[in-house]
Amino acid sequence: MSIEISNLCKHYTKKGKEIRALENISLNVAEGEFVGLLGPNGAGKTTLSKILSTLLLPTSGDAYIDGISVLEDKKIRSMVGSVFGESGGRSLYYRLSVKDNLLFYGTLYGIRKTEIKKRINSLLNYFDLTEKKDSLVMKLSTGMKAKVLLIRALITFPKILLLDEPTLGFDAESSEKAKDLLLEFNKEFGTTVLLTSHNFSEIDELTSRLILIDDGNLVQDCSPDLFKRAAGHQYVHIIFSLPPLPSDGLRISKLPTEIFSKMINDSAGAEIISLDPHDSHNFIYEAKIKPISYAFNETISRITVLILRARGEIFQIVPHMPSLKESFLSFLEINKQKERVHNKTIEEIFAMPLREEE
Repeated sequence: MSIEISNLCKHYTKKGKEIRALENISLNVAEGEFVGLLGPNGAGKTTLSKILSTLLLPTSGDAYIDGISVLEDKKIRSMVGSVFGESGGRSLYYRLSVKDNLLFYGTLYGIRKTEIKKRINSLLNYFDLTEKKDSLVMKLSTGMKAKVLLIRALITFPKILLLDEPTLGFDAESSEKAKDLLLEFNKEFGTTVLLTSHNFSEIDELTSRLILIDDGNLVQDCSPDLFKRAAGHQYVHIIFSLPPLPSDGLRISKLPTEIFSKMINDSAGAEIISLDPHDSHNFIYEAKIKPISYAFNETISRITVLILRARGEIFQIVPHMPSLKESFLSFLEINKQKERVHNKTIEEIFAMPLREEE
């Protein structure tokens, strides 16, 4: 099932101050897509997921699940499974057992008792919770409650999964199992998944598309690889030697940084981030070079040819692809810089004396 969001806004007042949690968000998610939703705290990610799951009403605009408006909450809830990052399990019934919690939730969706029991047993076994099925939720550890919340979202085999920090509190092994299971649901059942997480490796491994929200606005919509190339610090780390250039008298010459930088820029279409001596006596240097004009592999080829033609030697050449986390932090810093420039410009405008009309 697809998701269609049109000019969605959510405004509310807190302590007399208007909060614009979402501002004219419009996007489409195709059936079977696995989408990552990123943004800093307070960006509006959870608000968006809660509107899609009918837990919140929009101030204006609308959203549709398989063509049905989220305002028709009863129809939408039968299609959607959701987890909202609270590892304490507050949305579970503490004085019921794990099994009874899941049975109650499953029967609300009209699933036959024999079928729901099979699904519960299979998922409890998958997450190593079979021995805890008769335990009261209140006696479970934080991680176990988080597992029960995820199982609750999956037992109805929903067509749409809205997951906000679904593995919060999971141990490493359980996190891997959860990732494998979510991919299985996505591929085998065509489940459309919208995943919000601060676990960047989880987002990077699972999603094929990233949607970034900041301050209630949609600011980026692209593939993870494209985002990493655009926002991250992609560079080539290289250790190499070049013969010294001719020098006057008996003075020993060193590699002129500015000449090498120009050669890299002109011939390899790249930019030197850093260039330092690695072994001064043998004219060995260490550099980080950022691709500008060409693809990563072609940049490496051009740098290699450039050094070899100059009768140099390459000792090590390693491409550095930024992680999603690095790229996201870089993106936030770029946004902050733009905001500072914008604010400074406004301050300068208002600081300028107004010209009197002649």
